[in-house]
Amino acid sequence: MSAMTRRGFLSAAGTLAAVAATGACGGGGGGGAGAGGASLTWWDHQNQLQKAKAQIFGTFAKSPGGVPVQYTYYNPAKMGQALQLAKQSDQLPDIHSNAGLVIPPAALVAAGWAQPLDLSAEATARVQDSLVEGLHIFDGKIYAFPIFSHQVYVTVPWFNTELVGRAGLDPGAPPKTYDEFRNAARAVQRSAGGSAYGWVWNIGMPDRIGTQVHDLAQAAGFEGGLGVRYKSGEFAFHADEYLDAIEFLVSLRDDKVLVPGANSWNDDVARARWTAGLAAYYFDGPWCPGVALKDTPEFGKKLGVGPILVPEAGATVATYHAPQAGDYWLSPSSKKAAAANTLLGDYFTTEAFSRQVAETMSQPPRDIDAVGKSQAHPAYKKLIGWFRESVFLAPEAVAGNKDVQRVQIESKPVQPTLGDIVQGALTGDVTDVRAALTTLSSDSAKQRDLAIAAAKSKGAQVSLDDFAFANWKPKSDYLKSMYAER
Repeated sequence: MSAMTRRGFLSAAGTLAAVAATGACGGGGGGGAGAGGASLTWWDHQNQLQKAKAQIFGTFAKSPGGVPVQYTYYNPAKMGQALQLAKQSDQLPDIHSNAGLVIPPAALVAAGWAQPLDLSAEATARVQDSLVEGLHIFDGKIYAFPIFSHQVYVTVPWFNTELVGRAGLDPGAPPKTYDEFRNAARAVQRSAGGSAYGWVWNIGMPDRIGTQVHDLAQAAGFEGGLGVRYKSGEFAFHADEYLDAIEFLVSLRDDKVLVPGANSWNDDVARARWTAGLAAYYFDGPWCPGVALKDTPEFGKKLGVGPILVPEAGATVATYHAPQAGDYWLSPSSKKAAAANTLLGDYFTTEAFSRQVAETMSQPPRDIDAVGKSQAHPAYKKLIGWFRESVFLAPEAVAGNKDVQRVQIESKPVQPTLGDIVQGALTGDVTDVRAALTTLSSDSAKQRDLAIAAAKSKGAQVSLDDFAFANWKPKSDYLKSMYAER
């Protein structure tokens, strides 16, 4: 978890005060910023799902035993600070997502951020296959469940087909490689004559851009995730795939196709400037159309999408994603746990909800088949088709040994993070990227060694071997049965 700075504390305090004074967006009334009052309070960062949740909350409030739900949306860049302050002042909402809390689920549970769920047998059966001890289950109790599929990456080159077409490029044949993208961005900018740029990105969100560079490295051939090689378990942020991806991003800055000012922008700002026509290309997750078209539905006529970029032509894209983490957590201070469990279990575990997620064009739902049956934008459906072909289930250390969660609890964040380094490379504050990445690998390995030693001193049965998966194979799923076969 990042430290709460004085500036962050004051910013979060102002946000909480505003929520308390004006009430939340969505349904329900009463209550304050946190749990308590006449309503069940809910905070999350899922902008694109607000409409679906508003419908669910309205139905729930009218159902037997239901209560109004006071919903508050936070931008991911702000939510972590707001949650930290809310916990300090005992004002956590009844239900919340964890955006901005840079700690693993095990540490979150150990630190008293959540209490176990009490789902019905029917709800438990619907999500059972997606639950992992150490991610969703702790001491045999379910704390959260995923609502999204693991078949996803978040570095998607969305583009404005109108600007691309004016540059003489074919919107039906988007760039696939780094060089093709650079050439396309330059071509669009030349044809715009100063009225538009080639590319915009939310560089003010280091956590997000770090995740996006992880995706680019995998697409470039890195056989691991989050900087760790799957087979050996070694940290390798300094691998060529990472360096090449960052150098590609810096080349776009050097080409001057990046919108000026983007170094401080979060995704809401960058996305709004993109839909306004300020740039042709924007890297964002699959949720992009769900957010953009909610605010500017007319942009749907210009929405185009390309596959994740690779360094060389002809490469077969393969990316890897661990089992999805839980999305919604029940605060220990909640006075409405029974209502919260009914709401989560009866509405958010269902096949019907997966269809609603698909309709909102968020991340692909847990039941990814729902996308094909939905009325989602054709560009979104095309993207989900690529996900199904190219995203594989990755190994997760805690799924192989639940004591790994005790290592996670002992772990301390390593800084600067990958996102900090990428941000610094783009702003010019980091000039030797290879050296910074090498230091990150070394520091991460040292921190893991310390965390393992601390966990073992407290009785955990764990070692470095738990982080290596010698039987992992590229371009294939790592199945539950494979953990026992290592």
